Amino acid sequence: MRYSIVRRGNWFGLVLLASAGCGSPPGLVPVKGTVTLDGKQLATASVQFVAQDPGGRDATGTTDEDGVFTLSTLKPGDGAIPGKYKVVIQASTPVSGPPAASMEDAQKSARDKAPRGITLPDRYTRPDRTVLWQDVPASGPVVFELTSK
Repeated sequence: MRYSIVRRGNWFGLVLLASAGCGSPPGLVPVKGTVTLDGKQLATASVQFVAQDPGGRDATGTTDEDGVFTLSTLKPGDGAIPGKYKVVIQASTPVSGPPAASMEDAQKSARDKAPRGITLPDRYTRPDRTVLWQDVPASGPVVFELTSK
């Protein structure tokens, strides 16, 4: 019986084999950048770096009120694995006011409010259509100057 070694309690080898490759990626590089739309800082936008290299891992961030983001892969602000990335940026509108008392109230509130959010063109928001690319580490400042038209 081949499986008798594991059955008899030799779990150390099995655990060692199972944990191989479960560590954090080596060599994360800090990445900080800026996003503008039509020359103005784009606040509260989601920035996603979609890994294109084998063994790569996606990294994400959110812009602050100045349009500045810091990427995270495993924990906040730890950076990205060196390599080539497609970049996807999606605008969002911050939610303000008290939370809705029920789902019906939330839906009614959403219907009553005119859309005030920023809509970005598909060429920035969809991984299959994005025109944005970035190498990590960057050879200079990471700046995405988006246009609405």
